Amino acid sequence: FGGIHPEPIAYYLSALGAAIQSYHADLGLATDGDGDRIGAMDAQGNFVDPHHIFALALQYLVEERGWDGTVVKSVSTTRMVDRLAARYGLPLVETPVGFNHIADHILNGDVLIGGEESGGMTIKGHIPEGDGVLMGLLLLEIVSAAGAPLYQLVADLQTDVGPAHYVRRDIPLRRSVAKREMVARLTQEAPDSLGGERVVNVETLDGVKYLLADDSWLLIRPSGTEPVLRVYAEARDAAMVETLLAYGEKMANAQK
Repeated sequence: FGGIHPEPIAYYLSALGAAIQSYHADLGLATDGDGDRIGAMDAQGNFVDPHHIFALALQYLVEERGWDGTVVKSVSTTRMVDRLAARYGLPLVETPVGFNHIADHILNGDVLIGGEESGGMTIKGHIPEGDGVLMGLLLLEIVSAAGAPLYQLVADLQTDVGPAHYVRRDIPLRRSVAKREMVARLTQEAPDSLGGERVVNVETLDGVKYLLADDSWLLIRPSGTEPVLRVYAEARDAAMVETLLAYGEKMANAQK
């Protein structure tokens, strides 16, 4: 893979950005090594993350194809998806991280679209597994049908169901963390507010997720694949995201 990790994330896509500029392309698509995850870049070289691809796909499948069904997403995925599902009157199911949890719902119900933060996604009528190639082709269809550049579609989405700023940070661990004890501790020590916003709910589906009154959220969970604690935050502005991350990192470091 050219000496880089085969992940479709902004950090590893500088060559794609250069190719887009060189060929004056409308967009660029990337998958991981086995093709089950999707990432994209627009004509201006901006990375378009899986959260926006998921939301754009959901919007298109409902509004242009007229499809319906249950929307399934992992606990670490943007709430833009929740807002769209609520608008369309579609059932929404949130799962632990890992596409196998999404696949269970696909195999046992009428799922319109399922996806997660890492870029694994699939749609109704396709395989019960993430397919980055399929989602890349769907994104091309979305852009073509709209007759507008991808960066404009992302901006319109942010205006419509955002704004949404999202960051994930990984905290390396010196030792393994007992997930049950960590969840119990972070639940017991849940703050009343973060960044001036009241904590309205604490969820423990996978790690600990603090939901705030303004629809922002913070999730702390141990990775299932490597010795790190993952800290995720989404809010309506970047400053609030940093506030949430700072608290999450402090709590994560206390678990080391």
